[in-house]
Amino acid sequence: MSAMDRIVPRYAVEGSTSPLATGTARTRARRRHPFASPELIMRIPLRKHAALTTAATATAVLLAACASGSPENASRKPPSDAPIASFTYAATQWPTSLNGRTTKIATAQISTLVTQPLERFSYADGQVRFAPNLAVSVRQTDPQTVVYTLREGVKFSDGTPLSPADAVWSITAAAAPTAETAAVMQGFASAVSSGAHELTVKWQWPIGLPGLREKIAGTVEIQQAKFAQSHPDDLGTPSALPIGTGPYRYQSQTAQDIKLVPNDQYWGEKPKVQNLTFTRFTQDASAQLAMRSGSVQAAQPIDVKTAPQWEKIEGSSLYAAHDPSTSFLSMDLNTPPFDDVHVRKAIAYALDRESIAQAAFGGRADLLKGLLPAAGFTGAAPSLTAAQQFLDQLPSTGFDLGKAKAELAQSSRPHGFATTMTYSSGATWQQILLLSLQENLKQLGITLELKPVSAQEWFQTFFSHRATGIQVFPDIAILSGEVTAPLPGIVGKASMRPQMLNSANFTSPAIESAYPMIDAKTAGAYPKDRQWEATKTVLTEVANQVPYVPLFSQHNVYVAGKGFVFTTTPSFFDLLSGSWIDYVRATR
Repeated sequence: MSAMDRIVPRYAVEGSTSPLATGTARTRARRRHPFASPELIMRIPLRKHAALTTAATATAVLLAACASGSPENASRKPPSDAPIASFTYAATQWPTSLNGRTTKIATAQISTLVTQPLERFSYADGQVRFAPNLAVSVRQTDPQTVVYTLREGVKFSDGTPLSPADAVWSITAAAAPTAETAAVMQGFASAVSSGAHELTVKWQWPIGLPGLREKIAGTVEIQQAKFAQSHPDDLGTPSALPIGTGPYRYQSQTAQDIKLVPNDQYWGEKPKVQNLTFTRFTQDASAQLAMRSGSVQAAQPIDVKTAPQWEKIEGSSLYAAHDPSTSFLSMDLNTPPFDDVHVRKAIAYALDRESIAQAAFGGRADLLKGLLPAAGFTGAAPSLTAAQQFLDQLPSTGFDLGKAKAELAQSSRPHGFATTMTYSSGATWQQILLLSLQENLKQLGITLELKPVSAQEWFQTFFSHRATGIQVFPDIAILSGEVTAPLPGIVGKASMRPQMLNSANFTSPAIESAYPMIDAKTAGAYPKDRQWEATKTVLTEVANQVPYVPLFSQHNVYVAGKGFVFTTTPSFFDLLSGSWIDYVRATR
């Protein structure tokens, strides 16, 4: 997705988190991405979770697209198992902190190579699949409690043994109110050492085992507690880079490069890449020049529309992943004239999503039928097919200026009006979308003034719940297998507050009635069929009242340079867990 430090870093949403980070050990208030412009992508256990589920952390189940190692362009030389002395990755979204508490996928792509998760997880055929990592087993003792058994013999890169106390500290720190990951961890009650190689984690309310494990696996990076506690104010900065158990350790960090070297204490199979460097790039053109010269071996394009340019680089291999994500346009019902449904429908009909998808993404994006792709509802729906069938029959507002004019004629502003909209200047696709919308609205007598601001300013305003009028929310990566989706954070009275996604301030009697069945705090008390009915009620209300206009689910593109390949197309989950590095090979 490009929701990889995700939106233009995208947010992986659990619901929503503030992406603001200070760059010090004091973690910022969130997304996750995610969680945006390319530099804002976040992981929200929409979590897949990153977006997870709670009003502030909406969770969505996602079905990972089947990934293969075959590049889209011409077939390349077969991979070899030879060691790779050095490998440079073009980092197009730069970390604000490496403190191990991030909702941004692009940051996790780096940090989880050092500070690992307890488990790795992915989705296949609508099912959550877990793989042991630092934890070798997990059991649920009651609806609110899970017990992890740690792998024995694991050591940190400085030679000290991993203990339950390190995992306890890492989990607790991720749930701290000031942590960027706090929204994803909403509901966390406690974590304690309960044996020589065991820790017990409790939640404040009942939660399914897959959902709880996803929250922790997709959010918590285990690091040495002693070192972290000795750096309360500068953890994650160049002077205090965390100590982990992963295949690499931090060697150095500058404003331009992050260098990783092998961890001699690593307990697992070592990656083929020995010395790994992430180099900062802010433009595709400069990253492409670096790949042509051989100074960069892999990259994730900032703008997926540039994929054909990357394919033309001699010896390059391009890979595309269809990880579920969502983006939407919102209209604030508390700000006239957007309190008028006819005005909202007029704007929706003036939005030419199909042309924008081609112009902004080169066709590498899917048009959404609802607020989320069908894969975002598999935790509640009877099946992926049932979810898609429901979305296909929802009322839609396709591009039609005739209908737009007819709706405006029925509104309180039949002759048009003027409004100002702020947007993140770093998101190229948003600029394309808004310029198109601006031109179409002129034909209705509506003047849309566009005001670009920095990504940081936009997110700060959005997550403080001070964004009014029309807004475009960038990519949210759907990473969760929980029953509820990001919906609790997007609708309802409970989400009309800071750190939530309900920028439309939208609710209705039907939504308030359905809300307990989609909210993570209470959904567990209802059977799955009622959760699905409630989800359908919410989506139908949104489709009829148009507080939001669903936009796109973007594709993620990766490029390997001459002499290198990915044996499997990386997914969001691979970036979140650090397993993507295992797919890197030199060619024969």
